[in-house]
Amino acid sequence: MERQSRFPDWTTLYEREPVEKMAWYCEELDPDLAFELNQRHLSQGRFIDIGTGPATQAMELHRKGFRVTGTDLSKAAIERGKKLFRDIEFVQDDIVNSKLRGQWDYAFDRGCFHCLDPKDRPRYVETVAGILHPGAFLFLKTFSWKESDWGYGPWRFAPQDFEDLFSRYFSLVSSKETVYQGALPKNPLALFCTLERKA
Repeated sequence: MERQSRFPDWTTLYEREPVEKMAWYCEELDPDLAFELNQRHLSQGRFIDIGTGPATQAMELHRKGFRVTGTDLSKAAIERGKKLFRDIEFVQDDIVNSKLRGQWDYAFDRGCFHCLDPKDRPRYVETVAGILHPGAFLFLKTFSWKESDWGYGPWRFAPQDFEDLFSRYFSLVSSKETVYQGALPKNPLALFCTLERKA
């Protein structure tokens, strides 16, 4: 049975808190994403970073040679990204009620999906399917169902959840148990999934 998660006010969080102290802050490119890109020999194309937050992932993807768009609900996060990384496109956007136009080759979500209200998940899947062309990849990192329930924070997922939630538009290519790197004393258990947009 799913519980009611509690989250901060994303629209103002980045106005009040230093990003380096946020639990999900990771300065390097997410290691699981880096491994997947290397395995697939991917180094160019259009990449969208959904829920870019501190923008470190967008920056590292840009450094690897991708054309990157970072999106976030928080205006402060987007303004910060624009100020720090002028070669990256940053767009304030609510992925559940998105105004994004165009199609990308790849999408990375490191912490947005697992913070959504369950009722918003189908809308998310439809939106992301709409902004990725057929054959494009969605790289998705969430907390794992094996991580203990703290009574707050991100929802937990098992691989079958992604089969059930995404199967209309995506094929689940792979999923692996890993950890969620960040600023917490211990990295929480996570799932890293690669999904391919169906034709």
